[in-house]
Amino acid sequence: MKYLFDTKALIAFFNDEDGAEFVYDLLKGVDEDKIEGFISSITLTEIYYLYRRKVGEKIARKRVEQIRLSNLKIVPIDEEIALKAGEYKVKAIPIADALIAATAYSIGAKVVTDDKHFEGLDIKVVKFR
Repeated sequence: MKYLFDTKALIAFFNDEDGAEFVYDLLKGVDEDKIEGFISSITLTEIYYLYRRKVGEKIARKRVEQIRLSNLKIVPIDEEIALKAGEYKVKAIPIADALIAATAYSIGAKVVTDDKHFEGLDIKVVKFR
């Protein structure tokens, strides 16, 4: 099984918010090589930006490093993903979400999220809360 983690899922996990336990269980499965876990490279941008803005550079860098040291595979945005994201963007969703959805589509993964922007696209979604 392949799962691509949306930024919101990782933030819920890091901040121990509602749904963090569900995300933890999936991440544990990734670390134990029971499931394949991915993030879009744009998620690194969002994690860094959001944490830097709210709690500072030190924590932002720590969160990015935690992702890098995990078994999550970081999927770069290539031409195929960029064009698919453009198709999704036409549906008036934020560009970062369009890129995350397109990344999931390109690797055949379910998106772990609680964001409604992913509904109605040609990808599968797993709600973490």
